[in-house]
Amino acid sequence: MSRLLVLPALLAACSAPPPQWSTDVAGTLAAAQQANADVLVYFALPGRDLSERMEQQSLPAPAVQAAMRAGGFRSLRIDGFARQDLYRQWIGSGEGMGVCVLDGSGRCYAARPGPQDPPELAAYLALVASRRPAITSARALLVAHADDGAAQLRLGTLLLELGCRRDTERLLAGAAAAGEPEARHQLARLCGLDGRLEEAHHWLEGVERRGQVQVTEGYVLFKERRHGEAVAVLESALRDGERLGDDRQRAQLFLGKALHECARDAEAIPLLQSLAAERLGTTFEGAALHTLAHIQNPDHGHTH
Repeated sequence: MSRLLVLPALLAACSAPPPQWSTDVAGTLAAAQQANADVLVYFALPGRDLSERMEQQSLPAPAVQAAMRAGGFRSLRIDGFARQDLYRQWIGSGEGMGVCVLDGSGRCYAARPGPQDPPELAAYLALVASRRPAITSARALLVAHADDGAAQLRLGTLLLELGCRRDTERLLAGAAAAGEPEARHQLARLCGLDGRLEEAHHWLEGVERRGQVQVTEGYVLFKERRHGEAVAVLESALRDGERLGDDRQRAQLFLGKALHECARDAEAIPLLQSLAAERLGTTFEGAALHTLAHIQNPDHGHTH
């Protein structure tokens, strides 16, 4: 399902009352299970500036509220200090702040650590809602073919796209062991997201450096603060655009970030502005707006 198809539902939902955030973990999960509804969980860090800003600006934002209603999400707010156990179980990496989505059985299938600006969060919730049918289908396929590498790769890739770490690495490792070469690339991306950069390079060994693989390599180099090398790799990836698919915007975003880190804002700013202006409703466009705000105001809350 295209993210563009979600936009009419978002617009129609704008007039509905805002969702109410529950703090009752057991009660919310029990009610969601009974209704087979997904739960959006927000882990707050009370007293932290970024957390307070997210609660005051991002969660109440009309676009975010509309995305929550359109996606039929129940909502649950959890203190990330008090329930570090749940944060580690559902999100994993990070300092205790972020969002995740649980399905009707209480199983986490989407996670995004850290603070989120309204455009990023709204786009993310639309993406999560659009991927539900594919994830349901992939889970059913894996139940029928538990040891099939292609089935493991399919579900693992979908979960990774939504930032979920729960079971994802196990699925991708199983696919790699079964001889699925794309699984090594996806494992490299997962390790990069987790900051396990040596492992990311390990999984990239022997994988052809073209298209999406170059985007992952460029992202890992960016995380290593090897910004000049990241620029070269990401520019090469974008020249091979037909192989990028959904990774084109990812490459543009991190190329813009890397150019900024190289003090090449004259190149970074128009690139990020062009990305933000595409208006496809993606998280990358929201992140481009966030990066542009940081460039114009370094105190915006951005961290390198």
